[in-house]
Amino acid sequence: MPVRRRQVVRALLSVVLLALLVLYARSLNWPTVWNDIRTASLPLLLLSALANLVTVGSKAIVWWIFLRGVGAPSLGLSLRATVSGAALNNLVIANGGDAARAVFVARGSDASGAAVLAALTLERLFDFIGYTLVVAAAAFLLPMPASVARWRGLAVIVLLAIVALLWFLMVRVAEAPVAPASRPTTLVARASAFFARYAHKLSGMVTLPRLAAAFALTLVNWGSQIASYHWAAMATHFPITVAGSIAAMITSNVGFLMRLTPGNVGLFQFVYALTAQALGLPKDAAVSTALLLQIVQNVPVVLLGTAVSPALVLRREPAAETQL
Repeated sequence: MPVRRRQVVRALLSVVLLALLVLYARSLNWPTVWNDIRTASLPLLLLSALANLVTVGSKAIVWWIFLRGVGAPSLGLSLRATVSGAALNNLVIANGGDAARAVFVARGSDASGAAVLAALTLERLFDFIGYTLVVAAAAFLLPMPASVARWRGLAVIVLLAIVALLWFLMVRVAEAPVAPASRPTTLVARASAFFARYAHKLSGMVTLPRLAAAFALTLVNWGSQIASYHWAAMATHFPITVAGSIAAMITSNVGFLMRLTPGNVGLFQFVYALTAQALGLPKDAAVSTALLLQIVQNVPVVLLGTAVSPALVLRREPAAETQL
């Protein structure tokens, strides 16, 4: 689909979604929502915000694990780029933050663009592994709404396919691409040369120690995300169980595959409330919890990203920074 047409389709979807959200918002008892927000526990909200920052940090370290062997050994650079990318994702419609943080690291290190992209691919893959693992475990072990439970079989199949892919990459010895005698001039030739470098870097990054470390941090990532969701619910005295918070986290994260509003504001609350209603919980209280949850997750990240982005854009990465 041409870029122009995709933009038009996305704009139309955003308008339709906005209209639906306005209709849904009109059905809420807003005095109840604001009262729940006003009486929420500040210490628990701070714990929720802290847990979300642990999630962001875990993703940055997973990325760094793969970056350190390809010319970007600075953990500080990976952390700043990840926070900046997450902040940008909270402010724009599309997932432009991932592309931005790849550019930040390529500019601030000796790593090639193909290597940075390969490392980012593996970081995003492990994030998806964690999400799929939560879906499978929750669907088999916990009481889940039908909308979640029905995906258990597919989640297991996807996990097995990813394990097979990682095993293939680990045992495959990729040959280094042969440099052409002259620089490719056509778009197809340049794309082919870039993909060859990308595939070589990707294969070289996949080792058992790196996979084990990335998997352990992925468990920290999603465990912290569950804690963030449930502490926010506890802060508003929302009577949802831990299993219910996991279900809400699973369904709410599906919406972030395609952001139709900045930070998915509105859509996030709508999906969270629908999940809560499926569990027999009141939608007004669910919306107030979702509003506060998104505030404590997004605002600290945006503030941190705003603080560190200039250092990345202006390439102020210290040359003598400790190589961790």
